[in-house]
Amino acid sequence: MSFDPVWWVIVVLSSLFSNIGIMIYFAYTKLDEAEAFLYDVNFISWYRNTFGTSFLGRHARLNAISMVVMMPGLLQRRGEISREAYMRLPPTLVKQIRALYFFLYANGFALACLYFFIR
Repeated sequence: MSFDPVWWVIVVLSSLFSNIGIMIYFAYTKLDEAEAFLYDVNFISWYRNTFGTSFLGRHARLNAISMVVMMPGLLQRRGEISREAYMRLPPTLVKQIRALYFFLYANGFALACLYFFIR
């Protein structure tokens, strides 16, 4: 089977740029909604007060929300969030955040494969 790396590059880069676009859309539409559900979590309010509403600040705040979604058990054991705070997040929002970061990890894996296939 012949492998043409040009098409692989086009597919991976288009997937990567679509992921970046979805992350920007999510940071400007769903982030405030997610933060409203986690109003009593100290480190979420710290991220909001420290980083503000700039583009990089919104991305840092999105990463803080993703920490709550991706590892709630660890944060609950450390006392960072309560179970009630995590349960206030709607399941659809949790699935969207998990899908966003799964897609990002899949793009990273595809870029690593691209590096090794082109060599």
